[in-house]
Amino acid sequence: MPTIRFSGMASGLDTENMVKELMKAQREPMNRIIRQKQTHEWKRDAYRDMNSMLMELRTSVDSLRFSGNFNKKKAVSENDNTVGVNIVGTPKQTTYAVKVERLAEAEMPASASLTVSSSITDTKTAIGGTSDFTLTINGEDITVSPTDTLDDVIGSIKSTTGMDASFVDGKLWIVSNSGTTLGGTNTFDISATSSDPSASGDVTPLGIKIDETKTSSAKTGQDAQVVINGITYTSKTNKVTVDGVEFTLKQAGPAINVTNQVDEDAVFSTIKSFIDKYNDVIAKINAKIAEPKYKNYNPLLDEEKEALPDSTAEKLEAMAKSGLLLRDSILKSGLDEMRVAISAPLVASGVNSAFDTLSEIGIGGPPAGKYAYQENGKLYIDEAKLKAAIRNNGADVQKLFTNFASKDSPNKYQQSGIAERLYDSLTKTINKVTKEAGSASSTSTYDDSYLGRTIRDEEDEIDRWEDRLKDMEDRYYKQFASMETMMSKAQSQSSWFAQMLGQ
Repeated sequence: MPTIRFSGMASGLDTENMVKELMKAQREPMNRIIRQKQTHEWKRDAYRDMNSMLMELRTSVDSLRFSGNFNKKKAVSENDNTVGVNIVGTPKQTTYAVKVERLAEAEMPASASLTVSSSITDTKTAIGGTSDFTLTINGEDITVSPTDTLDDVIGSIKSTTGMDASFVDGKLWIVSNSGTTLGGTNTFDISATSSDPSASGDVTPLGIKIDETKTSSAKTGQDAQVVINGITYTSKTNKVTVDGVEFTLKQAGPAINVTNQVDEDAVFSTIKSFIDKYNDVIAKINAKIAEPKYKNYNPLLDEEKEALPDSTAEKLEAMAKSGLLLRDSILKSGLDEMRVAISAPLVASGVNSAFDTLSEIGIGGPPAGKYAYQENGKLYIDEAKLKAAIRNNGADVQKLFTNFASKDSPNKYQQSGIAERLYDSLTKTINKVTKEAGSASSTSTYDDSYLGRTIRDEEDEIDRWEDRLKDMEDRYYKQFASMETMMSKAQSQSSWFAQMLGQ
């Protein structure tokens, strides 16, 4: 509960304001710690942002450490109009001779369509007519009255015969459900009869004549048949999967060839995605470590923010945040290590010396010119050269990125592929930043990093200062209260003397 004070009653002094001004000076050491804590929190967050980017880059690099990403295949059909192909597994063969002998045809179930009277436009209206009649479907009798609707007729057909019925575009469709597999057959008859002999030949509202019989039979389906590398395969659909390749049969015809080739575009896309990510990360880190430092701008205290317009406070805060990682040694050394990792030649057994650096497969620095130095290590891709290397020397490109060296090897760094080197280099930098500033992705609530410990120490120091200042403020008020008491007594004595002298 806040303390209620009545000050200056005897002295007439604005004691409250005087204590406030005295405390303002006393608070300055604590304010410096608050500003330091805010600066350290900003620096920690800046480090963590850099670390998040480095982790994303490491994830991109990770995909280049394994040969599987360089062995992506695609199947190519000699005639895509005859056979379409798609790799769905891991093919062991490289070429297939394919001859489509026949395509699969689905069975068409037995069905009949009756063109109903033009007066019937929906399924809710009575069908009309002059008398009842019997609709016989596959031996099952259904009585139809003039007051029945199509919904009634359809429901009776479904419940009595087990067939499907529907009203579409002015026709009553009756479809058998019995034939569901290829090669199966089914047949049904549909007829109409009346108890009135004179009605023979009359057209019912459902479009079938009295004493007329219609017969419908299913169309038998067939399996597809294809010969692949001399072996005959059959399928109930027009898709056949052999040796991890899905063949889509489109038309029968003479034999064609299907080949499995390196998916040049997929490998190129994987490498390009990594280069784009690498360029983006180093550009942001270079910008951060070159950000100007404004020494005269410090973090604003809460009361200072409240006294300023929001836009002004934001600008001042942005100036205070700038340059926190200027020329940071961890990030600078990390960039240097990354550049060495991707530029040093691969020196290992079985390596083609014509493809032992990135520049030899079409990945290098900026074009020569007076502004080239400003690129700060950005990589450029010669698409034609890189694609040619993937197409003609895929194994060499793969080795350049993925070559593995034992950790016990004395020349592990030179013998490791570029992706392996860069992955290790990024891991070291990430660990250094984590040690300095902790990790935003950590599930632990305790931050044991250098900045984490520093911020906790500052929080403890601020708490101690808060207690100290509270005691100091109370002491000031007590001193002023004592002064008020003494002045009050002095005034009382003065009044007494004045009264005595006046007698």
